[in-house]
Amino acid sequence: MGDWEYCQKTLPKVSRTFALNISVLKGELHRSILTAYLFCRIIDTIEDAARLDPKIKIKLLHEFSRLLQDADHRRDALSNWVGECGAVNGNPNDLELLSLSPRVFHVFDTLPAHHQAQIIPSVSEMARGMAYFQKKFDGTSLTLLNNEEELEEYCYFVAGAVGEMLCNLFIEELPHLSGQARQTMRDTAVSFGLGLQMTNISKDIIVDRERGWSYVPRSYIESQGLSVEEFSAGVSDEKNMQIMEQLLNKTMGHLQDALQFTLALPRTAPRIRLFCIWPLWMALETAAVLHNNRELLHSDDPVKISRRTVRQILRRTPLLCFSDTLLKLSFGRIQKRADLTHPPKFDLNNLKSRLAGLSLDDPAAVHT
Repeated sequence: MGDWEYCQKTLPKVSRTFALNISVLKGELHRSILTAYLFCRIIDTIEDAARLDPKIKIKLLHEFSRLLQDADHRRDALSNWVGECGAVNGNPNDLELLSLSPRVFHVFDTLPAHHQAQIIPSVSEMARGMAYFQKKFDGTSLTLLNNEEELEEYCYFVAGAVGEMLCNLFIEELPHLSGQARQTMRDTAVSFGLGLQMTNISKDIIVDRERGWSYVPRSYIESQGLSVEEFSAGVSDEKNMQIMEQLLNKTMGHLQDALQFTLALPRTAPRIRLFCIWPLWMALETAAVLHNNRELLHSDDPVKISRRTVRQILRRTPLLCFSDTLLKLSFGRIQKRADLTHPPKFDLNNLKSRLAGLSLDDPAAVHT
């Protein structure tokens, strides 16, 4: 089996959802985005390893960033890095991808140079951002983000940076985009990524807590008069639901931005539109399921939308994607079910200003 065939066969094993929307793309854009996504899964696997010492995670993530940025270093050091990744625990399919990551790098080396130039900075920043947040993990108690600002910063590194990468790839793919469409996409690409990531955070609260993390900001918890221990113990379902609704309301604001990003894409590019529509509509449906869902607070099973709902999205949206009006109507109907109609406005410039003040360098790194 060739390296590219391996990557194609592996994608649905590590993500059924993104395998769907990536498959709708064609040509070099398809190859580049599939490869970039597998890189993201590789570093996600390291970050998610529940039994791995955070210091080892930080080392592996920073080294991955260097491997991606420096082809000469990669030739000398990739096999050693893969060997060190043997300490990572997780899902068997994810671990297989991690162990065979050289095959993904082989495909990456065949991508167009201008696509590589978009993938390298985004995925590298993702790895270094994950390492930055691993420094907060002490292993002795539940690790929380302090406030909404830290939530945005974390979500930027794990998803917003990918949104920027996709935006840049799409703009290159669509040279006849109007200046207004380009600006709309650049203004909303990060928010699109944040919306998808916050949806995942909302549905995986108990799972994340079991590995020692909570992405629900401490400020959300304390605003309801609860301590972290009381929130974790579920002493008040009513207050816990208010905390969840606050998170979902913020998520909806980002999903609204994602709709604006999607509508900025020309109707003459239906495949790229569907690439955006499918995860966005699934996130919307997930938000609707999570709204006032008390079972979420007491179950360690991630909340998922039904297969029937997924099939409906895949069947109906190709008929809607050519019409901005129909897309807005469909979006509005789902949002009404979610009952999240007045979300806060996202301030991209404020986030960028804060990110500029963070140091993502590895203080232990000594490059010769």
